[in-house]
Amino acid sequence: MTIIHRYLLKHLLRNFFVSLLAFTFLFVVFDFFDRFDNLLAENASFGTSVLYFLLKMPLTINLMLPVAMLVSTLFTIGMLSKQSEITAMRAAGLPILWLAKPILAFAFVLSLLSLVMGETLVPYTQRRVREIYNIDIKKNHLKGAYSQTDFWWRSGKRFNSADMFDSRTNSLLDFSSFDLDENYRVTKRTDASQVDWVNPTLKWTMKGVSEYKFGPNQTVETKKFNALPLLLDEKPEDFYETKTDVSTMSYRRLSKYLKQQRANGIPVTGYKTELYAKFSFPFIIFIVTLVILPFSLKPARSGSLAMSFIAGLIIAFSYYAVHSFSIAMGHAELWPPLLAAWMANLVMCVVGLILNLGAEAPA
Repeated sequence: MTIIHRYLLKHLLRNFFVSLLAFTFLFVVFDFFDRFDNLLAENASFGTSVLYFLLKMPLTINLMLPVAMLVSTLFTIGMLSKQSEITAMRAAGLPILWLAKPILAFAFVLSLLSLVMGETLVPYTQRRVREIYNIDIKKNHLKGAYSQTDFWWRSGKRFNSADMFDSRTNSLLDFSSFDLDENYRVTKRTDASQVDWVNPTLKWTMKGVSEYKFGPNQTVETKKFNALPLLLDEKPEDFYETKTDVSTMSYRRLSKYLKQQRANGIPVTGYKTELYAKFSFPFIIFIVTLVILPFSLKPARSGSLAMSFIAGLIIAFSYYAVHSFSIAMGHAELWPPLLAAWMANLVMCVVGLILNLGAEAPA
């Protein structure tokens, strides 16, 4: 790495970490005051409240990475341009893209870091955040807020149904299961008035059980039991009626979720766009850095950073607009999912290259 590159990178890193710290702090402060009333109303303990906000930090940092990189690039190049340092470097015959090598390299590394965080730390912490807020703070499971009614689910060749899941007692009421053969004919039906969760070892127990076995000649064998164990892989938490937030799922978890939905007969083509976007969206950090570079040079001409920051806002809004539009086209199945996920990156990357090539003209 040359002396000039080290010089630029030193200024960039200082501005980046200051920006990241500032934006993360502001986000946490706003979130704290937004949740403060709820924490007081639920008498949440100090330790639980601190843990809740600490676990929100990985997602907050991941969201602030593009903003911090955009602002630090504008400020670093803008201030050096304002002081004519960039002008002197360009007068020595150094192209803009050559000068920007350490900045673009750092932006690419941040994109990879964002991708790794989105696949590992962020999904885990977001699950824990929801658990702490809904169970430890609001205690929704004790209030019946996690109860749901009239639902089906599939386990291999078995279909199960329940009239109600009561989260206060961790019980399935009016439960039925249907075992199917390879031709999807019902071979056995099991009804239970109630299914209770015992513990992680014994799992579920059925009460008031009626078992019907259907023979090949339309014969039916009926048995009744006071209680029987039930082999279910699901835990009570799996029946909690919560909103599925695909944006905070990892690629592996979302892929597994889509396979489950497909097995249940639910179309998932629209969601494939979200799946591919898990890899495309983190590169927003690299893309906005590439696009903003030419606008960072404006202070060399105008002496003001104001127009550069306005340009930064416009670029950020444009990226999100194109990305949202293409994702919507993917959901509507009007565009192939892979194209919809990467369209914004492709468009903005081309725009960035054109702007940088145009910026090579003499100031």
